[in-house]
Amino acid sequence: MEFRVIHTGKNSAFTNMAIDEAILTHCQIPTLRLYQWQPSISIGYNQDANNEININKSKRYKIPIVRRITGGKAILHDKELTYSFILPQDSLSLPQSIAESYRIIAKALVNAFGIIGIKAELKKQPEKISTPICFNSSNWYELLVNNKKISGSAQRRLNGMILQHGSLLIDFDYEKNASLFKSSQIIDNTESLKKRITSIKKELNKDISYKELAAAVILGFQRNFNMQYYNDPLTHEELKLANKLSHEKYSTDSWNLSKNDATKTEKLINTLNF
Repeated sequence: MEFRVIHTGKNSAFTNMAIDEAILTHCQIPTLRLYQWQPSISIGYNQDANNEININKSKRYKIPIVRRITGGKAILHDKELTYSFILPQDSLSLPQSIAESYRIIAKALVNAFGIIGIKAELKKQPEKISTPICFNSSNWYELLVNNKKISGSAQRRLNGMILQHGSLLIDFDYEKNASLFKSSQIIDNTESLKKRITSIKKELNKDISYKELAAAVILGFQRNFNMQYYNDPLTHEELKLANKLSHEKYSTDSWNLSKNDATKTEKLINTLNF
């Protein structure tokens, strides 16, 4: 079996999440999408932006907010590579257990970090920490370097399909992250973040290009699943649906800012005939 690799470059938050859902809707074979963001914040499906994000500060920085269809916590997307791995649930013999499927997919990322010279390890137990910031806590089988988080992921299963997407930190702005998220926790201040979060630049003590990191991620997935790959653009159907979702769902305040409204929006969108 082969897997499909899609490079979609740097896009808005709304476009990025719309593309992920469009691929999820039309996916027939395992698909690895690699991309970047215009500076944005994404929040987990069950989060309330008004409770978690300093909205006024995000507007001052001109940083939009988008709600993911996956769970987890909020992320400031800036200097990173983001991957999405989307596949039918019955392909690649992935286990039914979400935690175990996380572990298997995460091993591809461990391989990728090893290729660029970083020894990452899998977190085997989630932390019970009250923080709105994704990278300030570790979940099942997320990636740590010297006990500091360098990559975080989230997964959604829908209609027999799996979507797992996550970020690999190329660099990290501790001060901006500390200022954008609401928290009374001392754990979320700048100095605490520096003790719990690292980046590729910090570990290698040099810059790495997006192109070099993307090549390592592809090779990591190749080795992990023992498959060849081919590069492919988005299909006409994926582009059409992504455009529709971007405008009618992911760019709307009703989806992004209110958890209750987001639930209603998802139910409405799911009834539309795409």
